[in-house]
Amino acid sequence: MNNKEHPTIEKYCALYFQRLIYYLRLLQASSMKFDENNRANSFPIPSTRLSRLMNLGSMTAGIAGNVLISATTQFAKGKRTDIQDLLLSQANLLRFVKSLSQMRGAAMKVGQLLSLEAGGFISPQVSEILSSLRNQGYAMPPSQLKEVLIENWGDGFSKMFEHFDSHPIAAASIGQVHKCRTKQGENLAIKVQYPGVRDSIDSDIKNLKFLFKNSGIMPPFVDLESLLEAGRTQLHRETDYRLEGQFLKEFSSLLSNDPEFEVPQLNQKLSTSNILAMEFKNGITLDRASSLSQIKKNKIVYCLMKLLFVEIFDFKIIQTDPNYANFLFDWERNKIILLDFGATQKIEADVSEKFRALLQATWQDHWPDIENALYNLKILHTSFPSHLKEIFIELFFEISKPIRRKELYNFREIKIVEKIRGYMHDFISYQKTLRVPDLDVLFIQRKIGGLYFLARHLNAEIDLNEILKDHL
Repeated sequence: MNNKEHPTIEKYCALYFQRLIYYLRLLQASSMKFDENNRANSFPIPSTRLSRLMNLGSMTAGIAGNVLISATTQFAKGKRTDIQDLLLSQANLLRFVKSLSQMRGAAMKVGQLLSLEAGGFISPQVSEILSSLRNQGYAMPPSQLKEVLIENWGDGFSKMFEHFDSHPIAAASIGQVHKCRTKQGENLAIKVQYPGVRDSIDSDIKNLKFLFKNSGIMPPFVDLESLLEAGRTQLHRETDYRLEGQFLKEFSSLLSNDPEFEVPQLNQKLSTSNILAMEFKNGITLDRASSLSQIKKNKIVYCLMKLLFVEIFDFKIIQTDPNYANFLFDWERNKIILLDFGATQKIEADVSEKFRALLQATWQDHWPDIENALYNLKILHTSFPSHLKEIFIELFFEISKPIRRKELYNFREIKIVEKIRGYMHDFISYQKTLRVPDLDVLFIQRKIGGLYFLARHLNAEIDLNEILKDHL
């Protein structure tokens, strides 16, 4: 093993034992107890900074133990030990995902962003494990849920409902959703924010940054700084339920007469800073849409892509989180239901016009204008070495080929994922040189990337040019 490229086993073990001793001391100092009678899919939310730090510490210690045992076993068998492979083993990724699912908040949000950022570039087994963070998590035990509801609605809240299901129909990074029926006969979806999540965002991000930098569990090609900053910014927006309620109303108005989309109506009376109440809608999440006919899958992708460019160029407001669970498909009415507006942001007019300039240059297949537009959006940067710039241009040309050639866009035939894998060594070599665009552009890029991977997952083939020509 080349020590210049791979840290020695001794260095990794020393690091992990230091972390292990530190976190064991924290555990000994704590009197926190968990309810052993909780259902398997529920777990009390760690709501204090110390308890959340301990969860990360417990995960680190467990991963360290797995690495040490695996390394020792391989060494005894005379096999070459690759620490990075051991860190990213299936057992360690499962432990990583389970811990983030139990913590929710910033920890789980960063895991979701990692899934979207790196999901197409790592092994299918690891990608599948990480993707589970996008639409599932542990729920609060009923006792903790009741405390949150009483705090927001008062002791007699149950009198308002004919039925309230204490077991959530969905549990995500910052809240869980319950189905209920009011005494007035309204079927509602109630999103309840986890206690402590809003106040722990910045400390969680700080702890995660320390953990990732010292554990090596983050794949080296991921821009850790921008990922954590994106997670922090997005979480501060998503935990503002009153702001999300305003965006819900705005999108409901914008799409009120749209034949393809529906947005639930906000229930203002039951909504608070920690609870978002809205009309209940039926449907399947889009990660389950692969069982639909190819015609329907193509139609879903076409509609989502059409909405994306309407958001950028017409509405100038965009829901930036491409989590598959944020969309439902009502197969009976052929409607796409938009659910989550926590990651919504306004698009400044100049940013919209810069994207339009890139679209126009791509449509015309005019290289000087394409390059200029990429620099204006800071997707390309003057600090990039010429070789890195050439790689970015090649990747852009690959993903824009059907637009420049005025062909149907077959998302499976576009080899962008394979090309990025081929340049992984270059990205790692230049990772200190790489810069990311401003956050508003970065979030739009993430939405575009998420929809691309959804379309790839559904094997979609659509006439994207039919959509784009309306925005030139």
